[in-house]
Amino acid sequence: MPMITTLGVAALLLILERMLKLFDFVVNQGGPVEVVFRMLANLTPHYMGLALPVGLLLGVLVAFRKISLSSEYDAITSSGTSLPQLIRPLLMLAAFLAIINTLLVGWIQPHSRYAYRGLVFDLRSGALGASIRVGEFVEIGDDITLMIEESRNQGAELGGIFLERRDERSTVTVTAERGGFFATDDDQTILLRLFNGVLVDLNESQNKPRVLNFERQDLTVTLPEREVFRERGGQELEMTLPELFTEMQNPVNSVEERAAFQGNFHWRLMHSFSFFILTFLAIPMGITNKRTGRGTGIVIGLSLLIVYNELMEGMETAVKNGASPYFTIWALFAAFAFLSLFFFRVSAFKAGGEPLAYIDKVVEVFAGPIKRMGRKLMGMGEQS
Repeated sequence: MPMITTLGVAALLLILERMLKLFDFVVNQGGPVEVVFRMLANLTPHYMGLALPVGLLLGVLVAFRKISLSSEYDAITSSGTSLPQLIRPLLMLAAFLAIINTLLVGWIQPHSRYAYRGLVFDLRSGALGASIRVGEFVEIGDDITLMIEESRNQGAELGGIFLERRDERSTVTVTAERGGFFATDDDQTILLRLFNGVLVDLNESQNKPRVLNFERQDLTVTLPEREVFRERGGQELEMTLPELFTEMQNPVNSVEERAAFQGNFHWRLMHSFSFFILTFLAIPMGITNKRTGRGTGIVIGLSLLIVYNELMEGMETAVKNGASPYFTIWALFAAFAFLSLFFFRVSAFKAGGEPLAYIDKVVEVFAGPIKRMGRKLMGMGEQS
């Protein structure tokens, strides 16, 4: 339950933070609001990939901290159950999450990222039916300017309409009390139906303009040609794992492209293997002294995970610049695994082993002089 709760909260916070930016982007592009939720749905696999390691780490850490403070951990170990035995079901959980993560980063994320970028392209090109902004002159179709004073029912009902259509020899100006857009059989045209208005036709071949009062008038609007979004691929983030493996060995690609594919391929593999290491890190960070009840392990565990993730991205960049993935990405993985296994070994095989005790001693070494200096300053202040 701690893991599920942490996973849900982390993913929700990431999505909510992104939602505000997406609402601002969609509104500025004049697109329908419902496209925001389609974009968020395509971003969810990306955020789940970020939240899964945090959820596993905090879930195991909080669970072991809870049984440590309630003396359940002492009772379990006193009955003859060792820490290596306790970690077995957690490794099964880590394996399950690693499989899910591999599916996410290997197949789901590339397709969802492509779909997200496709929505962004459609918004900017107007393919999603950009809404007409109230009180602004907007260019629609070929040589048509439109301005409306009121919009209801998500733009289906318009009020206070002004329209001007121009060509080389004439200009048609229309004002109408109300109207609305309707779809036609042709995807490249839409029908603008106007009610209770006036049409003024200015033509060079006429001595004076023609004026028409109407109760209903239909105008056909030809939409501009829309560009077709590119096909998926060409970028490492939009390729699946098998596609990355193929392209990083393809001699047709340049050296820089193959290096980028190789870096991302090894990064995805290491990201999944890291779930097993997180289990060995979370347990010693969760076991705490019930007399003090310090929460140092939560801070240290999250700090190590954040630093590890930042260094992972740096190692991927190094591989893109020509470095070997085995001396960068996998060397970092080995160092992180060694540190986690060292903490776990102290907790599992050393009597009274508490890895956080070493960290507390280091904190006391730096905090001691600061406390003494603070007491001196306070004493000098009292004397003065």
